[in-house]
Amino acid sequence: MNMFKEKQKGISIYLVIVMISVLLAVVLGLASLIIGGSKLSRNLNYSVKAFHAADTGIEKALYNIKISGGVCDNSSSDGSFDTNYNYDVTMSTSGADCSSLGTSITSLGQYLTVKRKIEVSY
Repeated sequence: MNMFKEKQKGISIYLVIVMISVLLAVVLGLASLIIGGSKLSRNLNYSVKAFHAADTGIEKALYNIKISGGVCDNSSSDGSFDTNYNYDVTMSTSGADCSSLGTSITSLGQYLTVKRKIEVSY
């Protein structure tokens, strides 16, 4: 019987190492999920800001069409309202002016490295 007890002395160290390994794997997995969620959240925030920059370009183009009485410039225009935000607006028409059907306004907004595009047609 004494021989049986001596053979089982090392089993507790083995069980502790296995349990610590499993616990470490779970903690590392959770840390990976939390860090990935944080990066996703930050990129989502950048995406919203880029979308609003593109929206600003559309709104400015529509305002310019309104104050010019329906005349639009078919070239592209750049705008920036901060060092991190900018937009690029391009207008195209099928008729003589922007009040005719077939007018298309495209705005590409950018915040840092994220870009979002909006297109309005009427």
